[in-house]
Amino acid sequence: MLLAYYIICIIYCFYQLNKKYNQRGLDYASPEMDAIMVLVMAWVLAPIDVSLTWIRMVKEAEQARIDQFKFDIDLTEDSIN
Repeated sequence: MLLAYYIICIIYCFYQLNKKYNQRGLDYASPEMDAIMVLVMAWVLAPIDVSLTWIRMVKEAEQARIDQFKFDIDLTEDSIN
């Protein structure tokens, strides 16, 4: 069970690392050191990254809801005048 968790975390971390390399390129990067870091710390990095991503998504959704509510109020005020 613990081995499966570790393997899933490694796959997730390497996937995220690959996405970052595709976005930013390999300039000023050390893929070898990043790979070693992932192998050592994947069991900690993956849950933290998922948690931070979840928090960011919830924050963006809440901001979108607030913006939509403000937009709806502006439309009703415009139709009254």
